[in-house]
Amino acid sequence: MSNTYVSERRYVHRLLGKAAVSEEVLIVTSYDYFLQKYDLALLLKKYKEIILIPHSSDDDYLLNHTVRPLLDKFEKIHLVTNPQYDKRNRVIYELVVRKNKSIRINTVYDFCEKILKKVYIPDDVSEINPNLFTIPVFGRRVRYPKKIIDVTVSIILFLFTLPLWILSYFRIKLESPGPVFFYQERVGINNTAFHCIKFRSMGLDAEQHGASFSKKNDTRAFAYGSFMRQSRIDELPQIINIFRRDLSLIGPRPERQVFTETFDETIPYYNMRHNIKPGITGYAQVMYTYGAGVYDARHKLMYDLYYIKNWTLALELKIILLTAVVIFKKRGR
Repeated sequence: MSNTYVSERRYVHRLLGKAAVSEEVLIVTSYDYFLQKYDLALLLKKYKEIILIPHSSDDDYLLNHTVRPLLDKFEKIHLVTNPQYDKRNRVIYELVVRKNKSIRINTVYDFCEKILKKVYIPDDVSEINPNLFTIPVFGRRVRYPKKIIDVTVSIILFLFTLPLWILSYFRIKLESPGPVFFYQERVGINNTAFHCIKFRSMGLDAEQHGASFSKKNDTRAFAYGSFMRQSRIDELPQIINIFRRDLSLIGPRPERQVFTETFDETIPYYNMRHNIKPGITGYAQVMYTYGAGVYDARHKLMYDLYYIKNWTLALELKIILLTAVVIFKKRGR
C-alpha cells in the first residue's frame, strides 16, 4: 500500500487509507515524529483517514479553520492526546461533542504502547511519560527461560555456522592484514563495560579520526567485510560473549560509552535500557530500519523499553524469527 501525504491548507497533514476497514478518523494532536512508515501502514488499514496536527503558533486558526471542516466528514473520532497540547485537546473534544459525534480518547503514551507496541519517548527532555515511572529489572521468571534460550540457540548456531567461522578466518587474513577478531568496549547491564567480539570487517585505520557510527554500505569495510556486515556473519563471535555472560541473545544493542553518554543527556529514559543485558539482536533491530545518531537512538529506545516492560516468551521467540527474516533479506544494519 502506498502512503500519500496530502497538504491541507499548509497546516494539517492527512494520510488517506484507501483500504480502511473503518469509517473512523484518527487525530493525533501532538507532533508526529514517533510515527514511522511501519506504524502508518498499520494504522491506514484501520482508519479511514489519519490527521496529524503539527506544531503551530496559532492553534485557534489551525483548529477552527482547518481541523473543524474535516470533522464534518466523520461520525467516529479517535483522538490521541498529548498533555503538552492540552488546549488543542480540549478544543477538538468540544468541537466533536458539539457536533454530536462519537469520540474515544487515548493519551499518546497508551496509544503507542497498546496499538503500536512501543513506548512513547518524549521529544522534549522536560516531558514525562507517566507509563515509565517504573520499569522492571528481569527477575527469575524472565532470566531463567532467557538463559535456556541463550545457551541452546548459541550452541546450535555455533555448530551450524562453524564452516563460516573457518571461511571467515582465511578470507579476512587474505584481504586485510591484522587480527581476525575485533574487540570493542561496549556498555552492558548496569552500565558495566565489556569487550564485544566480532569478525573484523574494516581496515585497521577505520577510526583514525575518532569514534563514529558505522554506516550502511560503509566504505571503510573491505570486500569480504562488506559481505559479512550485510549477512551479519561478523556478529557470530558474539556467541562467545553470550557464553561469557556479557550478552544475551535478545536485548537492546550495546553501544559504546562515547555515544551512551551523549544519549543519556539528550534522550529521556535512555539509561533504562541498561537495566537488562544487551543482546546480539533485539526488538529495535527487527522493527526499526538502519540508522545512527540521536534521532534514531530515540526511536530504537521506544522498542527496547517496550521489550523490557512487556517481555513474554512469545515476544522473545517472535524476535528470533524476525531476526532470521532480516538476515535472509539482508535488510539494513
